[in-house]
Amino acid sequence: MEFPDLQAHLTADAARFREAALAAAPDAKVPSCPEWTATDLLDHVTEVYDHKIQSMRLFREPAEADGIERAGTPVERFDAALADLLAEFDDRGPESLSHTWYGPDQTVGFWIRRMAQETVVHRADAELAAGRTVGPIDPALAFDGIDEMGTVMLAWGSRAYREWVADAVTANLGLAVALRAGERAYTISVGADGIDVADGVTPAASAVVTGEPGEVLLWLWRRLPADALAVEGDRAAAAALYDLVEQFAQ
Repeated sequence: MEFPDLQAHLTADAARFREAALAAAPDAKVPSCPEWTATDLLDHVTEVYDHKIQSMRLFREPAEADGIERAGTPVERFDAALADLLAEFDDRGPESLSHTWYGPDQTVGFWIRRMAQETVVHRADAELAAGRTVGPIDPALAFDGIDEMGTVMLAWGSRAYREWVADAVTANLGLAVALRAGERAYTISVGADGIDVADGVTPAASAVVTGEPGEVLLWLWRRLPADALAVEGDRAAAAALYDLVEQFAQ
């Protein structure tokens, strides 16, 4: 997606996140993150935004001492963090340099994309905490998120952070599962070198998981149960992929 579109989605989903988080009781449990309450969720997103703000300002990984002190209620702190984040994006532009944890892309644009995806997933969390059905996700944003999960989290992450995920990758050698999201399809396969993602349903795929683009995105981020989407073929393989993705979808 183009950066203005990503930022527009970020702004819209942040507003929906805020509204849903306030509609939930402050101590309401977040079903998709059961260790959190609705207040914890607000605080988490505020901390995530602040971390990215400091990553851009400091050009390095922020230390604990670099945290931004914000006054007010949880929603007031969220509002301030969001305003500062959007101001940094506007002032710097997507091509400007920034520290990121993703080696191939050290630009502000990486954070614009990452925060758009972070926000839509946590918007779903807030809606669930409020006892609502998760609202629709724009297919273009969902496709962008599926691509990010495949290319950044899985393919690159399985190699860059191999020492932390080696056991999970080794336990799933040979696994190949396809995802069909609307009119697009992808095959995720696990090899000795790491995880790879190919376009289409390849012959190696032993299962095909099918859903609307937004559903597939939420399934990958484990905001839907493992059995929430239709599966053709080996259900155990689909469940294995769902469990494997947990290593990368934190």
